[in-house]
Amino acid sequence: MNNKEAFIKEKAAIIRGGQLHWYHWLVVGLSLLLTCTAWYISKNNIDERTKVFFEREADQVVELVVERMLKYEDALWSGVAAIQSHGGDMTHDQWIVFAESLRIDVKYPGINGIGVIHHVLPETLSGYLEQQRISRPDYGIHPAHQNAEYLPISYIEPVKDNIKAVGLDMAHEANRYSAALKARDEGGANITGPIVLVQDEGGTPGFLFFAPFYQGKKNVTLEDRQANFTGAVYAPFVVEKLLEGTLKKDRRRVGIQFLDGDDILHDELNGGESDFDPDPMYKKSVSLELYGRHWVFNIWSSESFRKETSNHQPLIILIGGIVIDTMLLILFLFVTRSNKRALCFAERMSQSYNDKAKELSHLVEILSQSNKELDQFAYIASHDLKEPLRGISSYAQFLSEDYADKLDDDGIYKLKTLVKLSERMDKLISDLLHVSRLGRTDLKLVTVDMDRILKEDVLDNLEFSIQEKNIQIRIDRPLPLYECDPLWIKELWQNLISNAVKYNDKSDGWVEIGYKESENEDNVFYVKDNGIGIPGKHKEDIFNIFKRLHASDKFGGGSGAGLFIARKIVDRHNGRMWVESNMGEGTTVYFTLKGVDV
Repeated sequence: MNNKEAFIKEKAAIIRGGQLHWYHWLVVGLSLLLTCTAWYISKNNIDERTKVFFEREADQVVELVVERMLKYEDALWSGVAAIQSHGGDMTHDQWIVFAESLRIDVKYPGINGIGVIHHVLPETLSGYLEQQRISRPDYGIHPAHQNAEYLPISYIEPVKDNIKAVGLDMAHEANRYSAALKARDEGGANITGPIVLVQDEGGTPGFLFFAPFYQGKKNVTLEDRQANFTGAVYAPFVVEKLLEGTLKKDRRRVGIQFLDGDDILHDELNGGESDFDPDPMYKKSVSLELYGRHWVFNIWSSESFRKETSNHQPLIILIGGIVIDTMLLILFLFVTRSNKRALCFAERMSQSYNDKAKELSHLVEILSQSNKELDQFAYIASHDLKEPLRGISSYAQFLSEDYADKLDDDGIYKLKTLVKLSERMDKLISDLLHVSRLGRTDLKLVTVDMDRILKEDVLDNLEFSIQEKNIQIRIDRPLPLYECDPLWIKELWQNLISNAVKYNDKSDGWVEIGYKESENEDNVFYVKDNGIGIPGKHKEDIFNIFKRLHASDKFGGGSGAGLFIARKIVDRHNGRMWVESNMGEGTTVYFTLKGVDV
């Protein structure tokens, strides 16, 4: 080769070095994929925890209302029990003693009072009024109505806050009257439809809660209950006061709208509320059939909910990952630009062909500097790029350890997947760097005892996987001495035997190692197994970098670079490698080396 041809060859090499290759884009793409995956998993986990928090808040609203109504019902039935224990009725003074013992202002916040309603027929009206006026001369029933019976409020405590309700006849108004009769007929507690309490000066929605009592002990049938109905213990409620006692705003992070059928009893889902969120993160509607009424709770997350659940961790992960990816791309561009500068310099030097020797010397110096920059890239890729990978993996581990009890199975599975993706990314980068070094490292040819390397180094390293899969190793005969690079040849054998062991699913699996002498060409070495085999259309695909024909969870981990590296080693020794295989009948990998058979 003359000087001109040598110069042209060196120039072509510089042109190739000044370009971004597929493996540069692969590293950037994989890094970006890992960043997006980490962001997605982190965002999903936070969204799921936030949704669970909202569901818990919403369910607590409904549970507290139901729990409080059950507690109020217990108070009513305790009043019924007190009346029955006094022979079926109580005097006003006796009722005062009972009501004070309940301590409703402390034990039953939200309730306006507790009282007794008597069932009075027209023929017993005068006797009823005479009895009530013994202690209260001004007692009277109001207002007038056309019904054939009376259901007046005889007593209510505390009377100070409910004085306007004393003597009020439930039969004068449809909601009150129908709920009282329904309680009588069913023998159970019942609630009226929305009403305005006469004692509520604000005129806000409210309702009454009835628990009936009867004469006699057995009132099983409807006829018995209608005939023996004596009255009811009742409690009045103002909805606003009830919710204030049950669902204090400073203890929740959701707004509620409370409806009875189509009637709105309480509404916080409007712009007049200080904590209202016009675009809530979550909404929920819960329907209840309770004490003869159909109640609906519309529940929205509030502004305070949004602030309390705000979490910038996914955004930090995404921005940090994009910054790393950008720095990596800039690094690649910097390296290629350096090579392009070398090419421009070489072009200028080529114009002065007479001083070519000096120019080539300078070009070699520039190429040497470019190689140093490539080595610097290798260090950054193996150290700086792996560091955020380890950080992501570590944070995923911390999340699984610290929040395992707060995550569902899907959340834990996603965290484990993130760790696996980080480890796989780390393996891919390491193998990529390894391939890069293989192409730039000079071979160190020495006389190598192939048999000793195989038995003392390679098989020792693979002892665990061989024993784990119960594979029998056969060596046809001692391998010859050969002139080759010992480190690369050791890796060649290890990659081929490791693959043969990994892809063997037989209970009586075996791997055979040997060589065939040839008069016309170099000795042909081989690694043969009785494993799963390779489809004919993929016999060349298996030598492509990162190519895997099977899922990693079926035949263990690995990046798919093993056979690519093996063929590269053979190529560097000026040999060739090929494969013969049938599906289900095993595989044989052959290779030759252009070293010296000693």
